[in-house]
Amino acid sequence: MPFSVWAKVIMGNVLTDEQVLQFRNDGFLFPYNVFKEDQASEIASRFDAMEAKLGEEMQNRFRNKAQLPFPWLCDLVANERLLDAVEDLIGPDILCWGSSFFTKKARDPRFISWHADDFVYGFYPAETVTAWVAFHPATIESGCVKYIPGSHKVTATHEFIPNSDNLARNGQTATGIDDHTAVHAVLKPGQVVFHHQSTVHSSGPNNADHPRVGFSIHYTAPQIRETRFEGATATLLRGEDRYGYWGQDPIPQRDFDQRCIDHMEETRALFNQLTKQKIARGNYTNA
Repeated sequence: MPFSVWAKVIMGNVLTDEQVLQFRNDGFLFPYNVFKEDQASEIASRFDAMEAKLGEEMQNRFRNKAQLPFPWLCDLVANERLLDAVEDLIGPDILCWGSSFFTKKARDPRFISWHADDFVYGFYPAETVTAWVAFHPATIESGCVKYIPGSHKVTATHEFIPNSDNLARNGQTATGIDDHTAVHAVLKPGQVVFHHQSTVHSSGPNNADHPRVGFSIHYTAPQIRETRFEGATATLLRGEDRYGYWGQDPIPQRDFDQRCIDHMEETRALFNQLTKQKIARGNYTNA
């Protein structure tokens, strides 16, 4: 896996050289403190209210660009402390191309199979970074994310195993995984785990008596481009875009902004279509 973007990054804001090196070697880094306990509690309460208004789980509809219809989530994505760490990983010019919710209720049997995110991506170079923000305690019991160290350096092959409890799209499951090497990213509310788009990861069911909601935010440097289609969009959060590969995401004026919902749903439908076409071609890798 090339590191042409990361090779230009030096220690600058909040991460040490050792932490940046750990991320490059392992493909993930945690825990990173972003929100204090009271702030995390407020975020979780706001999420609950938003889900209650929607009348269903946010993850059912709000995927790929889940932040777009909500000004407060756009603010969360642009949190300065969060961006400070992202800058140390990908450089001073930062775009957010999307985000998704991953929700498990208390005593929830749902899980996510071993997979690499970029199975459903088309970015080149394959060097985007995800920040997974914990809204609730993410423990082994509650089904925290777990990672295979160094798996971002090889090409993952997937098979497809239908399971109604699997939150991974299409039931994609990476083959040949030695889960004895897995590292559990245990997080307190308001903490973050960062991972490379090619890192193989999964999460188990929630056996705890509290919910476990994670918010995955996807960041990229402007020189990374979407190769599968024209017109990919993102939001410039820091620095400048000197390449012009990305169009501009709409800006929400209110919660549940319909224009932003329409753009989010169009993007999600396109991703789903392209993934189905990839599977139909017999390409089961993250290449």
